Amino acid sequence: MTYSRFERIQPSPTPDRLQPLAEISRLARLTAAGTIPEAIRRCRRVAHGVGVSGFALFFTGRGSGSAKLVPCFDEHFPGISQTTADLCANASDALSRHALHSALPALWSADAGAGSALPPFVVRLAPLSGDLDGIAFPVSAESGQSALFVFTGRALALSGEDVLHLHQLCFEMFAAIAALKSGSASSASTLSKRELECLRLTAAGRTSEDIARILGLSAHTANQYLTAAAAKLDAVNRMHAVAKAMRLGLID
Repeated sequence: MTYSRFERIQPSPTPDRLQPLAEISRLARLTAAGTIPEAIRRCRRVAHGVGVSGFALFFTGRGSGSAKLVPCFDEHFPGISQTTADLCANASDALSRHALHSALPALWSADAGAGSALPPFVVRLAPLSGDLDGIAFPVSAESGQSALFVFTGRALALSGEDVLHLHQLCFEMFAAIAALKSGSASSASTLSKRELECLRLTAAGRTSEDIARILGLSAHTANQYLTAAAAKLDAVNRMHAVAKAMRLGLID
């Protein structure tokens, strides 16, 4: 299907400089080709003409007894945007619960009083991301994996037909991304105790510096463990590694 409104590719923002240099170098090489980069390019095409300024793919899972979102990529790949960080911090429960109980797109407006009519297949949520509107698309794969594509912007201009087309596109992209999981289970068996400890602490929201302090390591060594764990799990970054480890039952 051709999405005529979604053709122009926007330039990629500068990656997050806080990530370890070795990890940035490895992930930057992935932006030239492959499933994840292709999904990012398609999301950028979607952005043009519909008021979208940001996008992200989140794996859905559970941690510390509550639902949570684990980012796979967003428009700042291989870094993480502030909007993604805010959604993880403030909207994990609301969006994860929606994904758990509904397959319908969910839209929210920065204006709590906005009450324009929605198509019957779209759920309205309370404001979730500061001064941005947003729409979340639950997706799943035959393997049982589930996730959310989220698109944000000021005054989103999505018609009912746009929403249907975009949800279909999200399913197509996630089917390819979920296939990257193949082979992860066998590689995961080689994860060391330290690598698992670093993944658990990352899942709990700890930075590399926190992990180093807690485990009595240098920050460089903690980053090496996380990079090794991501490679063994065939993950595109440490948060993707956390999501895969959670789905494989390696961490809570």
